[in-house]
Amino acid sequence: MLEQRVAAATTTARLLVPGALDSRAVDLRDRLVASLARTWSDRMVRRGMLGMSLVAAGSISPAFLPADTFDLPASPLIERFHLEWLGSGLGRVLTTVLLAVGMALLVDAWLRMRPVHGRKAPSLAWLLWSLPVMLAPPLFSRDAYSYAAQGKIISRGMDPYAVGPFWVPGPFADQVDPMWRDTPAPYGPLALQVQHVVVSLFPDNAYVSAVAMRLPALLAVGLLAYALPRLAERYGVSGRHALWLGVLNPLVMMHFIGGAHGDAVMVALVTLALLLASRGQLVVASMTIAVAATYKQTAVLALIGVVGMALQAQSDLAPGAASRLRAMLRHGVLHGAVVLGTFTAVTEVTGLGWGWIPNLSVPVTLRSLLSPPTFVGSAVEWLMRVGGMPESLYSAPVPIAQTIGLLAGVAGIVWVAWRVAPRNPVLATAGAMLVLCASGPVLHPWYLLWGALLLAAVRLSARHVRAIVFVTLFFVTYGVVDATVVNGTWALGVSAALWMAARLRANRRRAQEQADEPVLAAATSSA
Repeated sequence: MLEQRVAAATTTARLLVPGALDSRAVDLRDRLVASLARTWSDRMVRRGMLGMSLVAAGSISPAFLPADTFDLPASPLIERFHLEWLGSGLGRVLTTVLLAVGMALLVDAWLRMRPVHGRKAPSLAWLLWSLPVMLAPPLFSRDAYSYAAQGKIISRGMDPYAVGPFWVPGPFADQVDPMWRDTPAPYGPLALQVQHVVVSLFPDNAYVSAVAMRLPALLAVGLLAYALPRLAERYGVSGRHALWLGVLNPLVMMHFIGGAHGDAVMVALVTLALLLASRGQLVVASMTIAVAATYKQTAVLALIGVVGMALQAQSDLAPGAASRLRAMLRHGVLHGAVVLGTFTAVTEVTGLGWGWIPNLSVPVTLRSLLSPPTFVGSAVEWLMRVGGMPESLYSAPVPIAQTIGLLAGVAGIVWVAWRVAPRNPVLATAGAMLVLCASGPVLHPWYLLWGALLLAAVRLSARHVRAIVFVTLFFVTYGVVDATVVNGTWALGVSAALWMAARLRANRRRAQEQADEPVLAAATSSA
């Protein structure tokens, strides 16, 4: 009799499970179609998509394509559609106009979509905005070409931590920025194996391999769109506002989607880790941080947020600085061990080892004037050069300033972990990452997204939101002007900068008409 009941239950399960799965799949499909329809019905979404389409059209230029694309004989697609003229002076001007106008439309749409007065940012706008550039060349950076070369190095059985793209001569090496052609990879082992997988899909086409690096970036932005609003709501912040300020941010479209940067995966996994930690899943959150760190090592700073949440969850914490310090050390050691153990396990699975440690100095070889310490050191160096001082003296300011910056950064991160993490773990994680950006010797615009996106999940005043908008517009303009300089049409870039400034002024005017209150809580926004 028991055997009959078990057999009947098994048969019923076999009959019901496929039907249930089919029903859930149909329901998921219907919800996705309905969400896409609602998103498309928003006029600002369509304006932003038009902007990204113009950016994609403007990307057919020497600023983004491989250097020999327009050289005779031109690339097959260029010849097939008779686009050789886009490499000429007139063509460069046209593509620059399309790029600048496209980014202007995207920024305008984003500013107008701000969720105020009952407006809600459409949940899938990021997906529709991404589609036009999915087949475009890597935008605003050539790092995707380096990713492809590193994936090719692994496919040929070489160690990417020991050799650079120079060792895969031909199309894969030719497209890499000459500055990085001889340098080994500084990235985490998981990032390199993902690059290897992408390249294995297109082993004979370096350009397509670089473009395909957008696939993990797109998935990462999708994960970010899921996790960031939910993290915000757990801390009393409108999820729709977090979606607008973080995921739909033009810098995300420019650098995570357009540039296909691996930072997208790291930021998305860190956000997911903080969401898990906020739900009490602290060990799983620490493991997620470790996975994020195997993509980009900066993710380990998110351990500050996990420790802060562990402190908040501890019911028997005695008052006083001494007890807090002991608790922080205990949680730090525990979750740090989980991170280290998971990182080691992933590293063993990838088979690439720890060669990235000595390569962390590779990015520092670039003199980045966006970095405050490097800028200050370079300014002092210039003054000493003008003053006629010997080289032995004016070569010192930059490394000295960078060292001071790093020491100040370490002190700032320690302060954030001690003072902010117990009260606001998400803000502490964002602050630690932003301190690292500001104090480090190298700063790229997409580095700011490490911490800036997490600020979207923090309760901010209207003044702070305006500051984030201002910084966003500044770095969008910087990216557009930089691309136009490469195209030799810098005047158009300056014009775009003036337009962005005008948009910022108009946005500030609108913002001043609104109450200078913190962002509405999720319950209010859903009413």
